[in-house]
Amino acid sequence: MKLSKYIIGLAVLLGATSCGDDFLNRVPDDSYTEDNFYASDAAVASSTAPLYNRAWFDFHQRSIVMLGSQLSNDVYSQYGKPAFTLFTVDALDEDLANAWQGIFSVVTIANSTISNINTKCLPEVTERAKEIAIAEARLMRACAYYYAVHIWGPVILFENNQEIVDNPVRPRNYEEDVFEFIIRDLEYAAAKLPETPFAVGRATCWSAKAMLAKAYLTRSGWDKSERDQADLDKCKELCMDVIENSGAMLMEDYHDLFKYRHNNNIESLLQMQWYASTEMVWSTSNTLLSDLCGDSKMVGGILVWSNYNTAAEMLMQYRYTGSNGKDKWEVIRRDATFVTPGVHYDYICMADGGYTYDGTSSFIKKGVPGCPDDDNDGYVSLMNSPLNTYIVRLADVYLTYTEACLGNKASISGNDIKYFNDVRRRAGIDEASVVTLDDIIRERRVEFAMEYQNWYYMIDLYKWKPEKMLQYLNNQYRLYTWDELAIGENQEVKFISKGEDWKTYEDTPYGPLIVPTTKATITANNIFMPYPETDVIQNPLLKAEPEHYKFND
Repeated sequence: MKLSKYIIGLAVLLGATSCGDDFLNRVPDDSYTEDNFYASDAAVASSTAPLYNRAWFDFHQRSIVMLGSQLSNDVYSQYGKPAFTLFTVDALDEDLANAWQGIFSVVTIANSTISNINTKCLPEVTERAKEIAIAEARLMRACAYYYAVHIWGPVILFENNQEIVDNPVRPRNYEEDVFEFIIRDLEYAAAKLPETPFAVGRATCWSAKAMLAKAYLTRSGWDKSERDQADLDKCKELCMDVIENSGAMLMEDYHDLFKYRHNNNIESLLQMQWYASTEMVWSTSNTLLSDLCGDSKMVGGILVWSNYNTAAEMLMQYRYTGSNGKDKWEVIRRDATFVTPGVHYDYICMADGGYTYDGTSSFIKKGVPGCPDDDNDGYVSLMNSPLNTYIVRLADVYLTYTEACLGNKASISGNDIKYFNDVRRRAGIDEASVVTLDDIIRERRVEFAMEYQNWYYMIDLYKWKPEKMLQYLNNQYRLYTWDELAIGENQEVKFISKGEDWKTYEDTPYGPLIVPTTKATITANNIFMPYPETDVIQNPLLKAEPEHYKFND
């Protein structure tokens, strides 16, 4: 199986860095010998640094956008990868294969880390240092499987790399076992990680508890008609622990969440940590910049190619019902996420007095840090952004808690929606008096647009309310645009006039809406991604019925 080849290449731990505050801003050094490397607590702490960047690189390099944001219709790719918008991805897709490889790279490196710490540490290493390092590895392994089960459903669980190298023809494991595996890893991490990071950017027990709350909420409705109350209660308990005891707080300015100088901010609970440098360092840099940015002037003339267009569907989500019962449009989160006509950013191209977009279409802002020098201390170059990637932040915990309070009820109000309204207040929009599931769906889409998370949330809801979510997804405006230049040369288009289907923003000239001739049809048969063909050929059990995983208690 192709997976075994990844493991052979990755089983040796992939480098070490300093364990000081700047451990994530140093190029990994591969010159040590494994048998004598684990000689101190500092060395053990250094050994887990690749779990924050190099382990995630293949998944993050490109696939993370398609799977986390394009499937959910935050953005679309007219020319590059429209299959991820239209749900026509096949088993030969290169980016899907890279996602599979990337996610199992995390699992493999985590397993290797755990094995090395258990077998190669010299007597000078303390038990506490070992516990923390193993907890970091189990946390990241749980995150990898969390993504995997949302992308493919049943996947292969393994804890010993050598076993799967020796016997690569392995069955998939049932989704219920995948969640049990995830929860066990996260419970260990929550119990063993420290309350405060031993270096900037390192995981804490609050990182694990935030992810554990999400896992319990997901499992509460997965393949159930009614969400399980015990899982909901556990989710609420964990959320409140994080909210009340972690010290994390919402950033005051939503825009600040996506600035280089606010990496590892007070709202962040867990991030992929990318090497900030003047030049791209392959395997440890954030390479998404050129894929995301739609105007080279925003990054000081650096080459960009913008593989994605803003989805008209997504911009329509910024319309909400105000406290007066009338439609309103929010601006703060929209402008932090997408560049729209006439928008001005005083923190981009600061040396030139800011950046104003004078075009007529829209493209991605979130993930585009600005120019190299004044904006980012020189740490921007071709395919090289200094921005970290959020895995979970406090606003996610707030909305997770709100949804756990909603549970199986039609609506909630009062104290149950306090944190929901805190998120809205930060966004500068009217507070809600009553919250329904549809309100939470909309709030999550807007809050986390282009953070490569929205699709996983939609899968959560699909596994609980499949009919509702299939209707929701098939009624989205997929591949719709208002910009004729974004339409394929040979496509016929028709126009929807302004009205109930489209309302212009108060300060931009959008409309009329252009309807593509190709329509997505999302069903139970294509909502999960296929397994990569190469792996299926070498491991036919990927097409066989899953089996239960044998847990070693």
